[in-house]
Amino acid sequence: MISSEDEKEQLPEIASCLPTETRTFFHGGETAQWWTGFRWELLATAGCVAIALYTAIFPVYRAFFLVEVSYNEGWNVYNAWMVAHHLPLYGSPAGWTTVNYPALSFYLIAQLNRLTHDFLFTGRALSILGLAVTSVCVGFIVRRITGSVLPALLAASYCIALFCSNANSYVGADDPQLLAQAVFAAGLLLYIFRRESDIALIGVAFLFVLGGSIKHNQIDFPLAVIFDLYLLSRRRARNFCLVLMALAAVALYVNAAIGGRFVVERILTPRLYSPMHMLKEAGEYYPPLLIPFVAACATAIKLRHDRHCRVLSLFFVISLFVGLFFSGGSGVSFNAYFSNTVAIAILLGIFFSDLRQVAHWPMGKRSLYTAGIPLLFFLWLLIPMQCNEILWPVANWRKVHEVQARFVAQVDFLRAQPGPVLCESLLRCYMAGKPYTYDPFNSTSLIHAGRLDANVFVERIRKQGFAAIQFKDPPAASGQPSAMPERFVKPILNAAAENYRVAWVNKDCTIYVPKEPTHLASALLDGSR
Repeated sequence: MISSEDEKEQLPEIASCLPTETRTFFHGGETAQWWTGFRWELLATAGCVAIALYTAIFPVYRAFFLVEVSYNEGWNVYNAWMVAHHLPLYGSPAGWTTVNYPALSFYLIAQLNRLTHDFLFTGRALSILGLAVTSVCVGFIVRRITGSVLPALLAASYCIALFCSNANSYVGADDPQLLAQAVFAAGLLLYIFRRESDIALIGVAFLFVLGGSIKHNQIDFPLAVIFDLYLLSRRRARNFCLVLMALAAVALYVNAAIGGRFVVERILTPRLYSPMHMLKEAGEYYPPLLIPFVAACATAIKLRHDRHCRVLSLFFVISLFVGLFFSGGSGVSFNAYFSNTVAIAILLGIFFSDLRQVAHWPMGKRSLYTAGIPLLFFLWLLIPMQCNEILWPVANWRKVHEVQARFVAQVDFLRAQPGPVLCESLLRCYMAGKPYTYDPFNSTSLIHAGRLDANVFVERIRKQGFAAIQFKDPPAASGQPSAMPERFVKPILNAAAENYRVAWVNKDCTIYVPKEPTHLASALLDGSR
């Protein structure tokens, strides 16, 4: 046995990767006690990993079905299709089909589509890959901070479980959020590993700009790094900001060169803002995460004065308030809180590591805490799974088959209508082979901002210039079309009610067709064939 500290230091790689009980073995502790504690920790960790994989079952297999996972999927597919057909994304001022995201994700999907021949599935696969890479980065960050493998594995698994249980509508959805998040997380990982190196800081800035070129709303990552650098060295913080701004300028130039000169105007498309919307989104997202959120808060407070870990406390606080602020924007969903979710996973990994270092716990009971508490945190996530109705795989399998059958039938009906179709669900219009004529969300925002005239489409609807109009919600009792206010203004809904009748209705789709096609409408339809 090794009895001295000098001799123990000869085994740093072994000792740093094993739990506290294992290290006592090197000091002459009872082998039976060490093995019992270590065994329970391994079993609990295996159980936690199994729970994380269980939460991922539904989001992953759903990605292979023809269903609308999130509202933005059709919009993203149309934009990738435009790139694949060499159409500029930002070639004109904001109009009825507005692209207000950076171009990189669309170009990436367009290139990969040459292999997959499926824009939708390519985007979904990148989303799953993004979550996987984010979780790996979380694990490496915790491994770097704690020097221990098991907490790192728990943190990576918890990251997967957090997203798949409480944000499953973004996992396996054609949306660039999780892909961009993976690149930002890689930047944070590089900063934690090599922040002493000025060369590495250039790499951090590059990764942040690259992530922002995929989706630009995750500014909390660079803000946390900037504040941490400022506390360490004002000179280095200033230089980092200069490099970051220079690379961002290059990225904007590239976006303008390949996508069109109106890129800045498109990305800055105005949105309505509502504090009530912020409270609603936060009130739905955070309650199921109350216990892990509180544990993350406690860990962030503990680390706030540690110069090696302070960036994580800053990241947690900044991502929380940035997410709350952005979630008040019209059309912004709980993806505004995703950076804070990553911060929670990292801090929970450090929290799990701290449990293993509590010296006053008796040897016989230590494994009960170090193994049982993480398992309870993972089991807690079954609550949001139940709230989101994704807890039971067999029931989910049946449900997704039913939704796919309805979706295919709706697409077939729209395809059978001769002429253009006005869709709230752009994915249904795309699958039906209909031209992209109207972006419901961005067009409504521009109408409210006074930059588009709703009467253009109101007049076209009155003339029955669409073969069909599709809405997501069933009509009201009066027969009036129902739609979210952020997607259609009232004059458009009124014009549809006056000139169209319901031809198809179920719980996730309502389709209107002209009441009595006029000669003008017939001519418009003939011209669109």
